[in-house]
Parts: sequence; C-alpha cells; structure tokens
Amino acid sequence: MTHALNLTLPIKQDAETLAKLRNLEASFTEKVQPAIAAALKQSRIVHFARVVVIEDKYIQVITEYEGTHQEYTEFFRRALTPIFAAIFSLADTTGLDINDPNAFFEFSKNHNARSLGTATDGSTDISGNPSGWLFSAYDGMTVADILAKLGK
Repeated sequence: MTHALNLTLPIKQDAETLAKLRNLEASFTEKVQPAIAAALKQSRIVHFARVVVIEDKYIQVITEYEGTHQEYTEFFRRALTPIFAAIFSLADTTGLDINDPNAFFEFSKNHNARSLGTATDGSTDISGNPSGWLFSAYDGMTVADILAKLGK
C-alpha cells in the first residue's frame, strides 16, 4: 500500500537560518539531490520524492512510499542523516535527537500534514487514522512490481 509523507516544517526567520537555507539551495543540485536519489533507488520502496521551500517560510519533504511508517522513517533517518540534519536545522526542533529512531519517528509523525479527503484503499496515516486521499494511476502496484514490468 502506498502512503504519502507531507513533512512540513516552519523555517526559522533569523539571518543565520536563512543563510543556511541559501546554502542548502546552492548545494542541492550537486550534492543533496544525488545523495537522496541514490538512497531512494536503493530503498525500492519510494515512488516519488521532492523537497519544496515555500516563500522561505516552510520546507517540505514530500514522498510517496510503501511499507510501514516506522520502517520508512527509520530507513530515511539511517540513509540520509546528514541531509535531514541540514533540513531540520532550519526549523525549531527542540528536543529532537536525529540519532534516536523513536524521536525521529515522533517528530516526523507530528510534522506530517494530512492530505485533504480520505484514502480509498484503506491506507492509514502514521497515527493509524484513515489517510488523506492519494491518487495512484498504478492501481496499488509496488515499486518492485513496476520495476519488474520495466525489466529493472
């Protein structure tokens, strides 16, 4: 079953944080993007992923993935710790230890914005409630199913 992550963090508005944001943006294509792509290809559970900055006020990590929510957040935490540390440094993350799997999961759960509507496939969100709506043109096919059909 495919799930959506809409991790949404308000960006601190001090000069130091905005300078960190400019550095992240400047290095994203050459350094961050390839690291994320390599980890996600290796995972074989992520359909799509993107990082969005909205008017320097919010940063979002938006993905569509398979598997349990805890398994997914733990994969991301282990595979991309330095990248998440950079993203999380832009927001108020008081009390978050990125090296603590439970703290990372809880932080992700508490900052996952629910999509409008209700899932039509029985999918549940990180808290076990019905998920918001997520359209799929692939009728529930997994990444592995799709890659197999493509001969990859």
